[in-house]
Amino acid sequence: MKVNEKRSSMFILLILFIGIIMGSILSQLIGSLLPDGVVRDFFLTSHSIGWGMRPDNWVDLFVLRFKSGLFFDISVVSILGIAISWYFLRYFK
Repeated sequence: MKVNEKRSSMFILLILFIGIIMGSILSQLIGSLLPDGVVRDFFLTSHSIGWGMRPDNWVDLFVLRFKSGLFFDISVVSILGIAISWYFLRYFK
């Protein structure tokens, strides 16, 4: 790649989104192949990060009242999927 050629941010987000999808598919595959135990729990235990879980998080505009929320479930397999997609990003020019 030449110095003045840059990847668009949309292309990078697309590759990372594909990595997230790969991580989800890999998570389902590992979940179906591994027996119950510590190794399966290590790979598949996820932690949710986001907002919108509390019942009092209403946005009140007097005329309009709504709730918002967005959560990301992070696990070892999802991070692995993103890392694999980031690795492949180096080869797409």
